Amino acid sequence: MKKLILLLFIPLVSCGQQQNYPYKWPMYNDISVDLKIENPSYEINDGPLIMFDSAHKNFFIQSHLIKPLVDLLLNDGYRVSFLDKEFSKSSLSQAKVLVVITALPFDFATESSAAEKRTFSQNELNELQDWVKNGGSLLAFSEHAPFDQAINPLLQKFEIESSVGTTIDTINYENKYGQGMIKFENNNLNKNHPIVSGKYKVERLVSFGGSALLGPKFENILKLGESSINIKHSTGVGPEGMGDSQGLAGRYGSGKIAVFGDSNGFTAMVFNRQDGSKMYAGMNTKGYDWKNFVLNTFSWLSK
Repeated sequence: MKKLILLLFIPLVSCGQQQNYPYKWPMYNDISVDLKIENPSYEINDGPLIMFDSAHKNFFIQSHLIKPLVDLLLNDGYRVSFLDKEFSKSSLSQAKVLVVITALPFDFATESSAAEKRTFSQNELNELQDWVKNGGSLLAFSEHAPFDQAINPLLQKFEIESSVGTTIDTINYENKYGQGMIKFENNNLNKNHPIVSGKYKVERLVSFGGSALLGPKFENILKLGESSINIKHSTGVGPEGMGDSQGLAGRYGSGKIAVFGDSNGFTAMVFNRQDGSKMYAGMNTKGYDWKNFVLNTFSWLSK
């Protein structure tokens, strides 16, 4: 069981797509995932602009694991761009939603801890905070160590805190794959929020480790149970802190913010497991409603 849990916590990287990394990863994009949308929200290339931060060694973007999410957004009519500059009033001015996912101060796997390193400058964080206050929408992800260490200064600007290490649940998990896959259904899903009760039906989700969040001023969308615990990550980082959520959302000034402790649900990965079988993680995980959840999230943030 321990080996399986550790595998789940390795960030999902597409084999052979990023030659700078020193390892061969057992995960890649699922090219067969269904990303079609029957009734798109907008005409093609006519929707709000979704901007992805790509200036902070964003692992999923460097490794092209962001592609299924980008394809889904384009299919729903959104416009998509990548921001390779620091956050500023000028650089963010055209975006309706900014996505900050798997940011680090170094290329992943080159170092194990981001505790003593700065991912975002203080000026960037101030500019981002002002942008959201004035009507922008932010979608940010914490993830397991060292991503949680890197993103915490950004989250703290919005009065949110991420645990450091990785999160499991000793009772409420997907039996097929182990305690790293935490289930969210029934009372663990906040059905009063449009991200869950929006246009698309969301009844069951499963996360893939990541971190736990605390943000009392925001609505708890994905509620962690008392059987969830923060443990040391396989890199040796953590455990530090705790949380009661893997999904928070709410208003901040005139803008909106949604933060998730695990980003894999917004991807569509295939894991090659040690026993030769495959595991599907994200919008391609059968029996779970990640595709619908993703669409509802962007709908809420962009309107």
